[in-house]
Amino acid sequence: MTLPLENIRIIDLSRMLPGPYCSMILADLGAEVIRVEDPKFPYSSPPPFYQKGRHRFSAFNAILMRNKKSITLNLKKKKAKEIFYELVKEADVVLETFRPGIMEKLEIDYETLSNINKSIICCSLSGYGQTGPYKHIAGHDMNYVGLCGILDLNREREKLNKEEKERKPVVPGIQAADIGGGMMAVIGILGAIIERENNPKHEGQYIDVAMLDSVFSFNPMAAAYHFSKDKCGTIIPENPLHGSAPYYQIYKTRDDRYLTVGAIEMKFWHELCAGLERNDLKYKQGAKEEEREYVFKELQKEFLKKTQEEWIEIFKDKDACVAPIKDFGEACKDPQIRAREMVQTQNHPKIGEIKNIASPIKYSRTPLKIGSLAPKVGEHTKEILKKMGNSREDIKEFKRNGII
Repeated sequence: MTLPLENIRIIDLSRMLPGPYCSMILADLGAEVIRVEDPKFPYSSPPPFYQKGRHRFSAFNAILMRNKKSITLNLKKKKAKEIFYELVKEADVVLETFRPGIMEKLEIDYETLSNINKSIICCSLSGYGQTGPYKHIAGHDMNYVGLCGILDLNREREKLNKEEKERKPVVPGIQAADIGGGMMAVIGILGAIIERENNPKHEGQYIDVAMLDSVFSFNPMAAAYHFSKDKCGTIIPENPLHGSAPYYQIYKTRDDRYLTVGAIEMKFWHELCAGLERNDLKYKQGAKEEEREYVFKELQKEFLKKTQEEWIEIFKDKDACVAPIKDFGEACKDPQIRAREMVQTQNHPKIGEIKNIASPIKYSRTPLKIGSLAPKVGEHTKEILKKMGNSREDIKEFKRNGII
């Protein structure tokens, strides 16, 4: 059995979450991912940890670094750079997440590497991209989702005639820009690989992916309403999926838990009203102003009469788009997540059984699997160097000179 990217080699210079998430997907798809790491990087093994006796293993790395190999190279040393160039000769893709200009400073930028291997594809994944006034500014996920308009949407709805008008944005529970940027980088890399196979010269190319651009592109609904605003005359369009409509909202239950309601289509709304035994609300889905506030209050009043579990039992056979809000631990035990085998176990030689998130891509003929544990930093250095033709003495010399 072969996997889609089985003959593709990725050199991964990335750090933290976005780049490793990208290379994790590529590794799951069968690519040989070689991480080039700096053992002095302080965040190479972040918490939380699996712990057993004196043995400790990053649970974060267990997920992100699976199916990969690791080599340590001090790219500030000339010989280390030469080893890197040799790796590039046999590689398909170089992935990096440095700030713009660092690759040029290290003499491993696309122009340099493409002269060594014209087929190489280089992907830079950064916060703001390689161009623009923000390109050298430091940033994290919160900054990107704040700038792109998403965080502004992540608020409690504005209630009619409410004295307290502050609707403070809420810190998101996931890193949408980091994950989204990583996924966009995957798409860009796969597209570049296909294009390279189709072009007569078999040339690679450079890919510039910005996390800000990625999450900005996650706004098609907001963009549609914003772009069309000036063309609607006196009617200002309202986006119903940002919490302003009773049919797309979160409601509290009697046991202080919550349900999500996504009854957008009329047929779902009718089923919702039937489940709540409130047929008087059946034709009030599109209510406005005072009447809308009445519908909100009545729905919340009904949901407070029963527990979350009781409501799920009532709606289990109804097409009303009602679902419980669960924490991650509960999600792991959810029958749908379990049926899709999204939580898998591995056996760590020192820690014992550990859990991992499976790939969400389900191939019928070539199923993806978690084949190997996350490597220790530099675990495959000797193995890779030997395959490149270096002797045991060469490797000892490299270590003595701080090259590896």
